[in-house]
Amino acid sequence: MRVAAIVNPVSGRKTARRQWPALLASLGSAAAGVETFWSHYRGHTELLAASARRSGYDRVIAVGGDGTLFDVLNGLWWEKTGGLPSVGMVPFGTGCDYIRNFEAGPSRVERLIAALSPSTVRVSLGRCLVQARGRPVERVFAMVLGLGIDAEVIRYFRTGRFGRAGWPAYAVSALKAFRCLKSHTLSGNLDGSPFHAGAIFFGAALGCCFGKRIVIAPGVSPAQNKLGLVWAGPAGFAGVLHMVFLAYFGALHRSPLVKSARASRLSIDSIPPAWIEADGELIGKTPTRIEIMPGAFAFAARAVKNTAGPSLSSNRKYS
Repeated sequence: MRVAAIVNPVSGRKTARRQWPALLASLGSAAAGVETFWSHYRGHTELLAASARRSGYDRVIAVGGDGTLFDVLNGLWWEKTGGLPSVGMVPFGTGCDYIRNFEAGPSRVERLIAALSPSTVRVSLGRCLVQARGRPVERVFAMVLGLGIDAEVIRYFRTGRFGRAGWPAYAVSALKAFRCLKSHTLSGNLDGSPFHAGAIFFGAALGCCFGKRIVIAPGVSPAQNKLGLVWAGPAGFAGVLHMVFLAYFGALHRSPLVKSARASRLSIDSIPPAWIEADGELIGKTPTRIEIMPGAFAFAARAVKNTAGPSLSSNRKYS
């Protein structure tokens, strides 16, 4: 099996740069055939992944955070030359939530072993069309697409003076976004049914958590064939903090402001226009179209974790 490891050297406060060579060497001959490629600038990871597919690699390992995996998947997906490789992940980063959906071991060594193992599971991808710089742009995502408050947090995080300084900077960015809350009037359709809601947040999830273990979609799994949709009604600063507190303990469903649904295809517009993030990367603004692609790629792991949990409150009229 030909394996390419694409490393984001600044992930985990630059720990990926320092620790990846030693981590790879620790496996000895088991990792002897792994070829390492280092990303050097924004967008380079995606180009390296596209090149890996054209070059015929069987496995591509994303070494970094969820944003690194996002870039790797987009590089692989939109390159049409060559077969689609299976994907592994060795997490270095702020959140690293995607790997939490799988049985891949608790340590980096175990996760590297899983990323090199022939054992894979078929998982779904999300596909979206958003507006970026005045034109439509298509992206794929593995974990969550969110619009509203969570995208605003990412915007502050990426543009603030702290740059990519890890979890403390993310917390400061969240507090800034919470103090400048916007309520959006959403309209569109979910699998053909009309949808209308006032919301500070709307998410389409393929996994149960994001933002460093914040559980927004209990019971949602990358192996399922429908997106888990979650939205939160208008709330003040204190109300948002309460929802974040509940989410950390897997109890977001207890908030009367939170609604949920399942859908395979949806379209959403927003007044005023809302920023959109996917897997922690700011990708554009509304309007957006989103769909799930069941079993779109193979992920290197022993199994998908059982994410069965309490269901969020349902709102079948979507309004």
